[in-house]
Amino acid sequence: MNSNYKIAYSFILFLFISFFSFAQQTRDKKVSLIKKQNGKRLEFYAKNTDSMSYSVFLRIVTKDYRRSSNRPVLKVIPANSEIHLITLIKLTDKLGNYEEQFIVNKVSQSLRIRKDFDDFQINIDDALKTKDITIFESDNCSLCEDAKSLFNNSKIAFKTKHIIENYNDLELLLKNSGITKDSIKNLPFILKIKSKVYTNISTEKVLIDTLNNYNN
Repeated sequence: MNSNYKIAYSFILFLFISFFSFAQQTRDKKVSLIKKQNGKRLEFYAKNTDSMSYSVFLRIVTKDYRRSSNRPVLKVIPANSEIHLITLIKLTDKLGNYEEQFIVNKVSQSLRIRKDFDDFQINIDDALKTKDITIFESDNCSLCEDAKSLFNNSKIAFKTKHIIENYNDLELLLKNSGITKDSIKNLPFILKIKSKVYTNISTEKVLIDTLNNYNN
């Protein structure tokens, strides 16, 4: 796998996780998750009835099945097609419980890879340079790296912490935000500026707008 493909794959995966809440509400009905039971085998397929391609992300969390892959599945589903995603095999004496996350995005959105902020108007207030800023990051988070580069280039001091390693602290910070405990672990990027915590920053543009519009 070449380096360009790795970057593209990581960024696509990030986009799916970061848009999880949004995508769950706006999932295109032309792309559906199909389940087929065959004895102990439970197979998952993505069916696309649209005339354009979509990218799908599927994650299965279970202790009752053996999986063909323990990693989340990320695939492009061509127009008018049905593609196999993953196979679960039920373990003996298990009930067959599992949790799923299935997210759909248009391919044109998912493959939009940005490497800088040249297209955005950046008017960061100098006051930000004196604020207590923390980036809570996750693994393979392209936006996290972009944010750190932006802050470094703008001479804005910041700290970095890992979301999973600081889960308990984040739970306290977000207790009145309406975000569930389990959802915190699925957030790829969280920005804290002084006492304000931002969990909805999903793109470079949203990051820039947040910084431009920040007021104490």
